[in-house]
Amino acid sequence: MRDDCITIELGLPELRVIAQDETADAIRVEVQYRTEKGTCPRCGRQTPKVHSVRAQRKRDRRLWDKAVVLILYKRRFRCWQCGKVFSEADPVCGARRRTSGRLREALGRAALERPVRHVAEEEGVSDGLVRRSLTLVAGRLLAAAPSPAGTRVLGLDEFAIRKGHVYDTAVVDIEHTHVLGVVTGRGKQEVETFLTDLPGAARVETVVMDLHEPFRQAVRTCLPGAAIVADKFHVLAHVHRALDKVRTSLQTERGKSDELFRARYLLLTGAEHVTPARLVTLVDLLERYPVVRDAWLLKEAFRLWYRLPTRREAAAELEGLEDVIRKEAPAPFRSLLSMLRTWREEILNYFDRRYTNAVLEGKNNRIKVIKRVAYGYRNRDNFRQRIMLTNLKRSRRNRAA
Repeated sequence: MRDDCITIELGLPELRVIAQDETADAIRVEVQYRTEKGTCPRCGRQTPKVHSVRAQRKRDRRLWDKAVVLILYKRRFRCWQCGKVFSEADPVCGARRRTSGRLREALGRAALERPVRHVAEEEGVSDGLVRRSLTLVAGRLLAAAPSPAGTRVLGLDEFAIRKGHVYDTAVVDIEHTHVLGVVTGRGKQEVETFLTDLPGAARVETVVMDLHEPFRQAVRTCLPGAAIVADKFHVLAHVHRALDKVRTSLQTERGKSDELFRARYLLLTGAEHVTPARLVTLVDLLERYPVVRDAWLLKEAFRLWYRLPTRREAAAELEGLEDVIRKEAPAPFRSLLSMLRTWREEILNYFDRRYTNAVLEGKNNRIKVIKRVAYGYRNRDNFRQRIMLTNLKRSRRNRAA
């Protein structure tokens, strides 16, 4: 008769099954290690002399949707040579652990895809156990994951880790869509520290960023040979905000019932994406609000400007747009002149190196989903770990394809 199984194999060949009992909610299995001798940690000799036996309760992986409890009869040996008393090793669970290693592995794997609390409730364990298991599994996976070789194009963008304007900075290899790291804060010193320690930093040719001066200073200091590209979508966001200010300045006291308020997204939509039905509404609105029409046309002019084929044409056309803003544009657009002057070189660099932070914005959207699913994170390290794990998900999708 076999002594290493219950109804099915326990799957722990190191243990000998002594007895088992199944109830409606749990399976209780009494086990003991098969080894007959213990190795003395003091003198290294083996001894079969058992000093005492204690029953320890251990939690194992669920079976048939029931909790599995291992009652491990753990022995203490006494060395015949030096007299030392010591406990036998516990490779199944680990020293001073009340759960099996395979249970912790299963919890960590499950928590890679689902919120910690959901996994804990389903398995009937504490949030802390699931979180510790996730940290171990994630740390091992991230350590074994290959990093992209020869990073040429970096993206820098800030994201809020919680309300109250607490920000961190994500650094992404844009060509390989790989998160290289998460920087605490968004200041010059923090980004400089990260870039200084970045492997292969000398190979970086292009850095795409939003219009955040500390980022620019850090890149100029640490990556002097890299060209800085002001992210196209952040530049256009300034244009969109100017248009929105024009719209809100003309709204009445009726609030959400105002037609300009209802048209706020329509005005920001690219002309080529407006449906025929909505186009009728847009044309009617622009005819009745000349100031909004001027702002909308300027917004579209900037969008078309980004489609010019060469830097020389873009530079010449930009001077014309600036002249229009100075002479004819609604007042909110005049604030763009300072931005265009301060970031002119970086904005025009786009026409030599047509990279954007679209990949990074996609990562930021995933970051928002991670926060929303977990109802926020109080621990920054746990949050960063979740962000880095998005690299593994993409690698698995690529292998499957």
